[in-house]
Amino acid sequence: MRNIIVLTPLVISALLMASCGGETAAVKPPASTVSADLMRNSVKVGTATLTQAGANSAMSLKVEGLATGTYGMHIHETGKCDAPDYKSAGGHWNPGAKQHGLQNPDGTHGGDLENLVATNGQATRLERSLAGLKLTGEGGLMDADGAAFIIHAKPDDNKTDPSGNSGDRIICGVFGAA
Repeated sequence: MRNIIVLTPLVISALLMASCGGETAAVKPPASTVSADLMRNSVKVGTATLTQAGANSAMSLKVEGLATGTYGMHIHETGKCDAPDYKSAGGHWNPGAKQHGLQNPDGTHGGDLENLVATNGQATRLERSLAGLKLTGEGGLMDADGAAFIIHAKPDDNKTDPSGNSGDRIICGVFGAA
């Protein structure tokens, strides 16, 4: 007859502590990731992904079909993208109740991002660290009504409230678990 050993989380934890002489090793929490399919006129044109691992967050973006130019982009407070104007996404995500703009001495919104520079319809890729962005938990981006990623028609001037004169919302994606 064979004996089967079942290791429950409590047993595993006790074994780990015993093997470390009673000290617990620092264990990194798993990374949290959310992604958004970016839509323009009901057509998918890209993906935005946010990843938080511990205190560090990062954004990965790929978007196609933008004319050569500079575009404002922001994380918005509501996970809703009703075409054609995407105003259902609400204002910028702003958990600290700050002013708009990366250059604003009273800023910035949690959803303020650097401008996106595109080259004539080619796939535009962007990787960025996002200081202070928290995806889950108290003050986290992914609350009950979610969040959205917006690309605007014009560049963000990085100082004018509420949206840096960045113009119409032309691309939108709703963040959900990846």
